[in-house]
Amino acid sequence: MSRLSSVLVGGLALAAAAAQAGPAEPASAASAPSAPARLALADPATGVFVDRLLRHAYAPDAQRFADAAGRLVERSRVLCAAGAPGGAPLPAARQAWVDSMLAWTRLSAVTTGPLLTRRSEPRVDFNAFRPQALDKAVAQPHATDPAADAVAGRWTWQLDRVGAPAKGLPALEHLLWKQPPAPRTAACAYLQALAGDVHDEARGLADAFQAEAAATRSPAQAAEWFNGWANQWLSAVSRLRWREIEMPLKSWGMGQAPRASSGQTAAAWAARWAALRQQTVGGPGTPEGLQPLAAYLRARGLAAPADALVREAAAVDAAFAGATPATPAERLLAASARMDVLAHVLDRQVAEQLAFQLEFSSDDGD
Repeated sequence: MSRLSSVLVGGLALAAAAAQAGPAEPASAASAPSAPARLALADPATGVFVDRLLRHAYAPDAQRFADAAGRLVERSRVLCAAGAPGGAPLPAARQAWVDSMLAWTRLSAVTTGPLLTRRSEPRVDFNAFRPQALDKAVAQPHATDPAADAVAGRWTWQLDRVGAPAKGLPALEHLLWKQPPAPRTAACAYLQALAGDVHDEARGLADAFQAEAAATRSPAQAAEWFNGWANQWLSAVSRLRWREIEMPLKSWGMGQAPRASSGQTAAAWAARWAALRQQTVGGPGTPEGLQPLAAYLRARGLAAPADALVREAAAVDAAFAGATPATPAERLLAASARMDVLAHVLDRQVAEQLAFQLEFSSDDGD
């Protein structure tokens, strides 16, 4: 019997029993239990939390991503202008990619605000990269005069016509580590085009977050922003726990984990967790002026869930410290389990006392 059928049958049985028993006695006001009122989000403290998060985390992180992506564009240009494959330009281009990836990982650790409205993730970091799609895109430049461009050694692409599985940081990673392109080839020209596309989006994000950080929000607008951020925080913990750790362990193998081609899986895990922890409880590396969630909760008089966040974040720190794809699976799964406990502090303890609306996300995993 399906879950819905069980509910319907159970409901009909209860209704029949109630009809046989006759009308129920009205409950007295004293005997009727009432849930404790939850604190409203529309509060000056919420505005302070949102303003500080935007000004001291998102806006500077977006600018750092734009700066790193600009260096990636320049290093890609030097690589593709070199006289021979490999050599010094390739390590420099790879390092620029690593810097851009880590800056993006930090910025997008909790994907909210312009990251959502601009739909940045499919453009920058689509999570289902396909080498076959990349090869097809390289082989089909969108040149206005293909014959003349081929003779001159020039290729152009309209990247809005290229599917997400062949774009962004994963495609760049594949080109730089798995298929390093020879200078003055279509593959190298495509690498440059991809770097430019990531840089364009990074600059757009920097401008958008700068504008949002400078904006004035009403209490209702700040409450709406917080509600979205809280749900995306839950999604972010689930993404790290499920998509980046458990799924590779249980299904794909760590050789297929995100950032495996570049050997940067552990660095990406650490960057994502550091950004999450800093926004949640603070700690090492937290930007000056940022108010972590735990401090916000204390400002609202919610000391118990704030203490629980601090306690569970410390447990994740201990379980996840130094984790790499070579770490024994049992330890990685234990760290993942601690992340799940941390998430439940927000979706249970905090949600019981603070009036925000929980939603479902594609990153909810299991």
